[in-house]
Amino acid sequence: MTNKPEHMTQLLGDALVSKNHPRIIFRGKLDSLQAQVVLIQCQLQAVGEQEALIADLQDILTYLREIMRCEVLDTSLTTAQIIGLTYKELREQSHNPQKFFNVEQMALPDYTQGKTSALLNSLRTAVRETEAAAVSAFESKDGVSRPDLIRALNRLSGAVHILMCRVLAEQ
Repeated sequence: MTNKPEHMTQLLGDALVSKNHPRIIFRGKLDSLQAQVVLIQCQLQAVGEQEALIADLQDILTYLREIMRCEVLDTSLTTAQIIGLTYKELREQSHNPQKFFNVEQMALPDYTQGKTSALLNSLRTAVRETEAAAVSAFESKDGVSRPDLIRALNRLSGAVHILMCRVLAEQ
């Protein structure tokens, strides 16, 4: 084919799919998520927010780019650490915020928690939406073909929750 139809895009190699293919939708969500991280970093830097938080967001951005690379190239994600924590540590801390941060478990987001917490919560929900898109893209009657990416996004949601807890613990 010499001319690619406008409604189609490359999936792998020369394979073309419609732009509403579940994997293309997932890639779009990953792209949007990366843009949101960069925007939040800019907003935090503009108000002189902690460099450590901006650095953690940079780590999350790098992690998202690795997820995208692995999805596009159809390779396994081997990175199992985010914001300096292993998957096991992420899960433990995000499920026990009272123990690790003296923050109430399942504290609902509220404007009184401040702009930084609100920005991070928005990012956390976008991660969840991206995770749902990943399930749609990789789920079949036999299970999921990319459990590594789905697990990575689940842990990423936990990582953002931990950042929220750290911010709340400092207030």
